[in-house]
Amino acid sequence: MAKFLLVLIIAIGFLVRVYKIDSPIADWHSWRQADTAAVTRNFVKEGFNPFYPKGDDSSGIAETPIPNLGRFRFVEFPIYNIVVYPVYLLFGVVEKYHRLVSVLFSLGSIVFLYLLTKKYAGVTVGLLAAFIFAVLPFNVFFSRTTLPEPTLVFFSLGMMYFVDKRNLWLGFIFTMIAFLIKPWAIFFALPLIYSAWPIKRKQILFGMLAVLPFIFWRLWILQHPEGIPASNWLLNGDEIRFRPAFWWWIISERIGREILGVTGAFLFFLGLVLRPKNGNYFLHIWVLSFFLYFIIFATGNVRHDYYQVIFVPIAAVFVAKGFISLITGFKDFIPRIFTIPIALLFLVLTFYFTWTQVKELYKINNPPIMEAGKFADRILPIDAIIVAPYNGDTAFLYQINRPGWPVVALPLPEMVGDYGVTNYVSVNRDNQTNWVLRHFKILEDNSKFIIADLTKIEHPLDPIKDPEP
Repeated sequence: MAKFLLVLIIAIGFLVRVYKIDSPIADWHSWRQADTAAVTRNFVKEGFNPFYPKGDDSSGIAETPIPNLGRFRFVEFPIYNIVVYPVYLLFGVVEKYHRLVSVLFSLGSIVFLYLLTKKYAGVTVGLLAAFIFAVLPFNVFFSRTTLPEPTLVFFSLGMMYFVDKRNLWLGFIFTMIAFLIKPWAIFFALPLIYSAWPIKRKQILFGMLAVLPFIFWRLWILQHPEGIPASNWLLNGDEIRFRPAFWWWIISERIGREILGVTGAFLFFLGLVLRPKNGNYFLHIWVLSFFLYFIIFATGNVRHDYYQVIFVPIAAVFVAKGFISLITGFKDFIPRIFTIPIALLFLVLTFYFTWTQVKELYKINNPPIMEAGKFADRILPIDAIIVAPYNGDTAFLYQINRPGWPVVALPLPEMVGDYGVTNYVSVNRDNQTNWVLRHFKILEDNSKFIIADLTKIEHPLDPIKDPEP
């Protein structure tokens, strides 16, 4: 019966994830999604080389901003992109296939979460945790984005499951891949250290060898620092850690509104304060490790909600535990005739409250960039280099399907001469765009966007009126 219910949960999880699966990469966090998807697309366009992943952005992204003319995108080792690459070769470069790969990884995570939870909290909690993970609106949205997070969650949960079962080889493979994707995998490893304590030499050696590929990758990318995005700010770049605003963002805004809602947060904290019946605190150590994650990467978690995607599995477990406690009741609780309806109401409201927040994430942020992108892709040479000012957001460049700059980093004549920029595409009628309209050949000018050829000057440039970048 449990296996049938798990299959049913996976099927439901798939159905809710294909909602707007064919949406363009212009929804919430489109800048990060575009950067990730561009790497896969460029594998197809420019040749497959996972050791030199390339995006579309030539601007400075490092701690010390210098032009990234090679367009290197040295963040995570591109495991996710490597998986999507053959799909693109078979079916074409269509974003929905990128999203579908994320969905499949997320469905695999449901299985691992169930197996882990079943061991430490029983079948009932395991099935309910899997269901919550499968249909929680926050998780559903991010499970079909072109981000590495669904892949990270899958391999991290697989690492936990196989290492906990003492399956040496699969545990090694999943650990190695999880850390290659993101070092955040360390926060999934802390409960494993608790369960294996005292640590034996063989286990220490296993961990060191599994992390070696990540270390080699980090050493490898140092040869191109211009392609390594600035990251020091993630820790406490704005000094928000432990300030009242930090707790408000993490507890109230993220957990209490977007991820779980106020009712889900109540169930979560209720489950958290319950003592485990078997005396094993594996699950509590797991959730504690993610509170450390929130604190250590304080600014990153405050600024970006997708940083909390890796928190969702353990959040689902403790929401399930809190729900079950209300259903079964305790001697100090009010009678079950009251707690059971409360539990059911709170669980339903958890999905409803969070859906009212998450449904906004599906919306396309700026439809004109898609229209402009398609038009520019159709008329511009394949080797064009673009300036597409969009506040540094690469989603506009991605829609144009050309490399270039998402910001005017220097006066345009200098960008043409020094960096080979050929065209300017904009959806904004600002001073910069008006200046371009006055001086360069215009390929398209309508109410939604303009496209200019920066290599053809039609009227003498007036340096006094040139806007600052």
